[in-house]
Amino acid sequence: MLSKKWRLDALVGIGGMAAVYAATHRNGAPCAIKILHPEVSGIKEVRERFLREAYIGNKVGHPNVIQVQDDDVDEDGCAFMVMELLVGHSLEEKADENGGSLPFDETLQICATVLDALSAAHKVGVIHRDIKPDNIFICDDGNATVKVLDFGIARLREAGKDHTATGMLMGTPAYMSPEQALGRQDDIGPHSDIFSVGAMLFKLLSGLRVHEGESDGEILVAAATRPPRSLAEIG
Repeated sequence: MLSKKWRLDALVGIGGMAAVYAATHRNGAPCAIKILHPEVSGIKEVRERFLREAYIGNKVGHPNVIQVQDDDVDEDGCAFMVMELLVGHSLEEKADENGGSLPFDETLQICATVLDALSAAHKVGVIHRDIKPDNIFICDDGNATVKVLDFGIARLREAGKDHTATGMLMGTPAYMSPEQALGRQDDIGPHSDIFSVGAMLFKLLSGLRVHEGESDGEILVAAATRPPRSLAEIG
């Protein structure tokens, strides 16, 4: 039992920073638990950023933004958060299963929902900064409910304070706005998220990235120095 409250039932995902488990509270309620890996949980900056995600998403208060129910540190000192349990696939997986792209109408509907959630976030001063297909989840709930995930690197402006270190480069190169790629933190704003939605839209409709490259470094340089391609160029 995790913290004497949650039983970890199954590993549902693992990344470089954390693992996600399907779990059950001692009262029988299902949930998902995201636990930082031990090797990074001891890094103060990483742990604080991780736990900040626990309240930034809730601050948005939108039905298409995943809600965090609790956060704590386990017996081994690893930070974790308790979230609603989602069943389904990421938008990245959904597109991959369809050959890398999705139908026009479905893509527009999903992106419109993401934009609505981002509008709510922007109204309370939250900039997501890592919108990409892998951070959009499509639920197998009969309604294909869209959920925006991972506010771990979100920028929160509150009482005039920016909670992200100046010059720190965060995000995913293939979906970064030019100002993000250049590391110009003061220039990052709602328009940066909208650019990322546009890059995601480009990828979902064409199966290609706005900027191509052999490595993330090449893509990052392209994002910083070249204008994005138009879908009309793809044909």
